[in-house]
Amino acid sequence: MSWTPQEEQEFLARRRRRNIMIGLVLGAFALLFYGITVSRMVQ
Repeated sequence: MSWTPQEEQEFLARRRRRNIMIGLVLGAFALLFYGITVSRMVQ
């Protein structure tokens, strides 16, 4: 598949935004599990 330079830039920008969002969601889950673990250890 041959893309124009503009189409390729748009695709890369969408992929970058999607990857950032996935990273943020995974980070939020990691913090959530960390918080749950710490709160259980304190009790």
